[in-house]
Amino acid sequence: MIATSARPALITDPPAAARSAQRLFEPGGVSLEETILRTWEDLTGPGRTECPVCGGRMRVAHGCEACGSQLS
Repeated sequence: MIATSARPALITDPPAAARSAQRLFEPGGVSLEETILRTWEDLTGPGRTECPVCGGRMRVAHGCEACGSQLS
């Protein structure tokens, strides 16, 4: 006796190696510390800068308008 199923196979995430990983910081590039310090300096100067997380507009009083990130 052979068992068969008419149900489709479940869709699963591809293995981690097959996914294209987005990195916030590349090895050998600008460090997290440097990025956050630069962001702080921009916020204390003009009061707005690019969000280090998503690249959206970040303002001192409200954080990032796009993703909601805040520095405190």
